[in-house]
Amino acid sequence: MTRIYVKPAVGRAAPDPEKGYQLLPAAGGLVPDNAYWQRRLKDKDVIQSEAPEDVPAAELVAPKAVKGSKE
Repeated sequence: MTRIYVKPAVGRAAPDPEKGYQLLPAAGGLVPDNAYWQRRLKDKDVIQSEAPEDVPAAELVAPKAVKGSKE
């Protein structure tokens, strides 16, 4: 699944379901490009931005789960 880099909008908080609903840091983070985050974008809770240069391009695309793994 493709990942996108998002940051919380000014005055908004964005819980991250992948991290036990901890709030997304103000600096932002990589998240899956799924319905949850698309709703956050639509509701203007987060803004999509460019990932910092220190984030490897390989991390922007999540590896596919291997059959039988517990991911």
